[in-house]
Amino acid sequence: MATAPYIIRPQLVERRARLQAASGSVPDDYLRDLLAEVDTALAKIEAGRYGLCETCNDSIEKDRLELDPLCRFCLDHLDDKERAQHQKDLDLATQIQFQLLPPRNLTLERWEAQYRYEPVGAVGGDYCEVSLQGDAASGNQYLFFAVGDVAGKGVAASLLMMHLSAIFRSLLSMNLSLAEIVTRANRLFCESTGPAHYATLVCGRATTDGIEICNAGHCPPLLLLHEGTECLDSNGLPLGISPSAQYTVTQHVPRAGECLVFYSDGITEATSPSGDDYQHERLLQTLRQRFQHGAHAMCDAVLHDLGQFRGATPAADDVTLLVVRRR
Repeated sequence: MATAPYIIRPQLVERRARLQAASGSVPDDYLRDLLAEVDTALAKIEAGRYGLCETCNDSIEKDRLELDPLCRFCLDHLDDKERAQHQKDLDLATQIQFQLLPPRNLTLERWEAQYRYEPVGAVGGDYCEVSLQGDAASGNQYLFFAVGDVAGKGVAASLLMMHLSAIFRSLLSMNLSLAEIVTRANRLFCESTGPAHYATLVCGRATTDGIEICNAGHCPPLLLLHEGTECLDSNGLPLGISPSAQYTVTQHVPRAGECLVFYSDGITEATSPSGDDYQHERLLQTLRQRFQHGAHAMCDAVLHDLGQFRGATPAADDVTLLVVRRR
């Protein structure tokens, strides 16, 4: 079954109560039809048939059920009008998501940032942010960056990613510490999403003094130094797990030419035709080979090697890679 009934049922019950409370403010026929759709979905849960297409009995796509728990048909059995509307919605989501992506090459005094982002479908659930924050006139400007991964795939995950992006952009306008930004973002994300939704995330800010990082359950960043590499473990829960979670930061002072690498598990968990995982070791080896050539070359090398590794195996997850390098 695509979506757990114990999660969906309370949502449907609440929706029914709200519809009944709206009696008198909407046309009776329209209200009756909406209530019938909710009752049908609740009956399917009781019968153990929720989330199954009424035409073929196959599972309805999970991301579509998350967007609309009243879905009755899988994509293969939509009528022409519904299919056209679905494609229109998908095109719009794709356009909005790519408009949210940061500039490919961003620099600030001693820092440069390069990223690569490849969704597995038309839209994805990875979050990538690189922006200049603070006051340039007073010399207090800094480079903010984040890489995250919202649970799930498709349009539903992309909408949650956009929501997460909006939360961070609003908080960045306040004079908050990095730990407070993540702590508040987690609380807002918990309060505005369902219990099944969460996101891993690592973010940080780079100043002339160094770099600070906060990791909320995301893949461990790699600190590439001239004499070796450090793997920086997570120090917090994923966002959306607990509204009372607290977050801390770690401080680092890379030297010129050294860098931090942030990535999503779409890289390390990518599989070859023989079923092997790409893994951290190969990622690190590829980065090391282009370490002296800058952030742009490192990003290109990883994406090229990942493509060679996967071969004809289709990507199973979004791919995000961010390199923040001290100049």
